[in-house]
Amino acid sequence: MKNLLFRVILVCGMLFCGHSAMAQRLALKTNALDWLTITPNFSLEARLNSRLTLDIGFAVNPVSKPIADKYQLSHFRFQPELRYWFNRPMARHFMGFTPMFADYSLQWNQRKYQGDLIAFGLTYGYALVLNRHWNVEFTAGVGIGKIRCYKYAATDNRPQEPNYNKWIPVPVKLGVSFSYVFK
Repeated sequence: MKNLLFRVILVCGMLFCGHSAMAQRLALKTNALDWLTITPNFSLEARLNSRLTLDIGFAVNPVSKPIADKYQLSHFRFQPELRYWFNRPMARHFMGFTPMFADYSLQWNQRKYQGDLIAFGLTYGYALVLNRHWNVEFTAGVGIGKIRCYKYAATDNRPQEPNYNKWIPVPVKLGVSFSYVFK
């Protein structure tokens, strides 16, 4: 999984470096809905041509402190997205294709869930231009994901092999993001 993640980051880095800096617009973003779950996140979006952009997002919640003695969540998510803009990049309507890679650990009451998720899906969004540099972006997406999970009681040891392993429909994206556009 780490090797695959390294390769994806390397390919995305090459895509960013392969274009002239004069023709690019970059945006630095953060998703407010992730912050509601105390998950620091950021993404970088780069213009590829007059209709396409590449958005690369990271979210991580390393804190494993129990909330209300019943709920505990820590996770990492890497999510690139290729977007097609109907008007111009970083303004108005867009459709996107996104793969998502996630690693998580969740405790709910006396049950623990640990595992990873690989998903692919389609997204739709709208970027509301506030001024020359600031945008608010609304995004939602659904897809299908392969979840591999260790489900066990909090008092037990983790099983040797995942005991839940299947393809399921998943929400691949939900966001209200604030972005700063570099021109």
